[in-house]
Amino acid sequence: MTLFAPLPRQENLVKLAEQLAGDVLRPRADEVDRTAEFPRANFDELAKAGLFGMRIPAKWGGLGADVQTAVMVIERLARACASTAMCFKMHSEATEPIWRLANPEQVEAFVKPIAAGKLLVTSAISEAGTGSHTWVMQSHATRNGDKYDLTEVHKGWVTSSGHADLYFTPVLHDKGAGTGNYTAFVIEKAATQWTIDAPWNGLGMRANASSPMTFKGSVKASRNRLGDECAWQTRVFPAFMPFSMITFAAVFLGIAEGACEEAMAHVTGRKYGDTGSPLAKLDGIQRYLGEMRLSIDRTRAFVMAVARQMDDEGAADPRHLIQCVCAADETALEVARAAMNIGGGKSYAGANSLGRYLRDAQAGSVMAPTDDVVKLRVGRLMLGLPQFG
Repeated sequence: MTLFAPLPRQENLVKLAEQLAGDVLRPRADEVDRTAEFPRANFDELAKAGLFGMRIPAKWGGLGADVQTAVMVIERLARACASTAMCFKMHSEATEPIWRLANPEQVEAFVKPIAAGKLLVTSAISEAGTGSHTWVMQSHATRNGDKYDLTEVHKGWVTSSGHADLYFTPVLHDKGAGTGNYTAFVIEKAATQWTIDAPWNGLGMRANASSPMTFKGSVKASRNRLGDECAWQTRVFPAFMPFSMITFAAVFLGIAEGACEEAMAHVTGRKYGDTGSPLAKLDGIQRYLGEMRLSIDRTRAFVMAVARQMDDEGAADPRHLIQCVCAADETALEVARAAMNIGGGKSYAGANSLGRYLRDAQAGSVMAPTDDVVKLRVGRLMLGLPQFG
């Protein structure tokens, strides 16, 4: 038994994720990257397998997986296709506050259909005007009787934009409200006016359709508001943020592992024409691989320890949560760069998938919360200063 092997209660779901990664995601990954088309066929298979309701309790038709299991599932998917894994991670993070805070009407309208694989969900949080300061929002909704009018709701970098059925969307409660006075909504694509404001053409994670969107129209208070008015800081953010952070780490940990696996396949399959000796016999190659393994396992131990704390104690140290994201994406980039060096000219020429892993890994440092913001927040926590502002 290895240190990071799934526990008996986790084995079935992790094996399912590995099977889907190997049979469905991996064969399509390079083509998905080349065309930059949203991987709808992959999500049809994930939904059919029941993974849309991975964390939703069994009483509502879900699988009731714990945080550690969810991390392992997302990490396995990311080994094969980071675009699919990131979209699925966004589905999972957006589903988390919905099932946790849903009223009876929302359970029937949203939670049970999500668990049945009928609704794809995503988060619409960051805004172009505030960059990586995702805690600052300018979009707002205005109360109008039993509805809220969505005015000037412009969201940037919405993963699965136009493809998701539901959008977990916090906005200011009325124009001019102070920072933090946010109300969260579940915006339904089928019942709201929406537009894609620019095409997605990313360097990496090319198929995750992370375009800016605008929402207009109105939403119902009882059906679409998640939690109370202005409850972002007290109820919604605590139900959302921890799972969002740990699953970001899971994606980039999977990218690192996938790049390592691809490099292993290259060095064990590549032989010199004159001697017939495999590349794997070179000391320098062996050292590269050893360093990659050390980096991955060190980060995996950290990420899984935080996930275990979330399961055992219901929460984790905020500093450790945000550190997980930075540690995982830096590990992914370090490992992918080393893998490209191992692959040499063949990798640079596109003879294998290592270039894709490197481009996908690069996304981590610039995705909100960016590494710079994470390190700033960690430093402030160490000094006892406010995280924001």
